[in-house]
Amino acid sequence: MKKTACIYTSNTGVGLITDVNLVQDLLYEDYEIDIVYLEFERNNQPTFANYDIGIFIQTFDIPWVERNKINVLIANEEWLSREKLPLLKYFDKVLTKSTFAKHLLAPYNNNIVTTGFCTIDKDQPSIKPTKTFLHVGGKSYQKNTEDVLKCFKHNNLELTLLQSQRTDLEPTSNVNFIQEYLPEEEIKFHFNDHSIHLCPSICEGWGHYLYEGMSTGALIYATKLPVFVEWIDPELIVFLDCMFHTHHSDYPFLHLDKRKESYWPHHIGWVVNYEQLNDAIVNHKKHLENHKPEKVKTFFKHINEQNSKKIYKELTNI
Repeated sequence: MKKTACIYTSNTGVGLITDVNLVQDLLYEDYEIDIVYLEFERNNQPTFANYDIGIFIQTFDIPWVERNKINVLIANEEWLSREKLPLLKYFDKVLTKSTFAKHLLAPYNNNIVTTGFCTIDKDQPSIKPTKTFLHVGGKSYQKNTEDVLKCFKHNNLELTLLQSQRTDLEPTSNVNFIQEYLPEEEIKFHFNDHSIHLCPSICEGWGHYLYEGMSTGALIYATKLPVFVEWIDPELIVFLDCMFHTHHSDYPFLHLDKRKESYWPHHIGWVVNYEQLNDAIVNHKKHLENHKPEKVKTFFKHINEQNSKKIYKELTNI
């Protein structure tokens, strides 16, 4: 008989839904799995009164922690508010995606393991890149889309921008601004049809859009965030220098749950060096000449396989 598991999270972003699907895929052969979206708890009808394991992704509420024999938090540290930190003691284990995050959370739980994470492979080898620049902002305010658009206001290069639910952006005529919902196959096409993906994030728990780009062999321009630097070979992508900025007193927790549009992009998080980003875009041909797509794909597959095995092990051996 299979054990029972419940995955708890928030249905507020593409990244979290991706996390749920990935964890579910890792465990489905050994567990009967329910999913609870905490903001819709009145509509949740858990199958079991007491789960063998509760897996919380990014967010949690104590009443749901009490429903499980064992509780694990998969943390995205930048979303943990000051009020939540003391409650980490209620978890039997906390999984972090970087040792940077582990060091931040160490005072609040004595069983923290760094596993990294995994990402959906979007590679479609039959599609050869015909376009250059892609930026995937999604619904997020933390992808630094403003600086990307600023760069393209000063050149004649073409950019494809995938961004939804934002009305404050003003793309120029050289930006193909796609706001409508796209089916997964169309998103995959864009990931494979562009040779350079712009990922100058202000902060990331893992950064699925960066690794999805690597899965296709694309050249990535990315902020030199701790979670990226720890895992990615610097010879495979273009890292952009950055500086940490916050107006909050409890650095390094970013309180993005209290964000307002006026905070962005330069009040909270790792602010990318705009001049470097702009220079890398203008001189993209130089970077493409040294780029090795197959080496990037191989690196991605190795990280994905390695981290998937570790996450599975840490979730099933407590």
